[in-house]
Amino acid sequence: MTAQKNKGRFLIVSGAVLIIAALSLVLYNYRHESQCKKAMDNVLVRLEKEIPDEPQVNSSPFDVFDVPEEQEDEVGENTETEETVELDGRIYLGTLSLPAVDQKFPVIKGWSYGDMNVAPCQYAGTRAGRDLIICAHNYTGFFDKLGNLNSGDEVIFTDINGNDFHYEVSYSELISGWDTNAMFRGAKEDWDLTLFTCTWSGYSRVTVRCVRK
Repeated sequence: MTAQKNKGRFLIVSGAVLIIAALSLVLYNYRHESQCKKAMDNVLVRLEKEIPDEPQVNSSPFDVFDVPEEQEDEVGENTETEETVELDGRIYLGTLSLPAVDQKFPVIKGWSYGDMNVAPCQYAGTRAGRDLIICAHNYTGFFDKLGNLNSGDEVIFTDINGNDFHYEVSYSELISGWDTNAMFRGAKEDWDLTLFTCTWSGYSRVTVRCVRK
């Protein structure tokens, strides 16, 4: 009988410890996400002050989308001036707006795990190259609503010169986190811009493909 009581106490204590550990993890994640969202909001306010209200003349002689299809390979990424703004040691390309879910973000040039705690990042490609891929955490206020976008929804990328580039969602797909090639498949042909984030399990990527209007 004593052994059974001791076993019962052990199970109760173990259960309590696990519950406390789980709650601590939830609170830590909540605090971390809140701090990241606050940092991103601060950057967005400052970045928007750097972007002119009226679009400035782009230093490129033409946009890759205005070039005849047979000449696109000759132009390549040379039309991407990729003017940037530096804030707190990070380089920013512009902003990304998702009107359908009422979200707007600064976009960091290049990416690292540390940078992704501050804002969505340029994972690969360029706007003018028609293969731009932007990634972000699925934190609250980041790409947590990416899966809510539907075909036809508008996506707007605004560069540092204040030029707006309008896209619309073409389709969404779920890509395995280990299938890197699938993330790049279809660039310049099926899509011009890709947005992606991790699922909660971390094993897959919620991927939204967009085409230039």
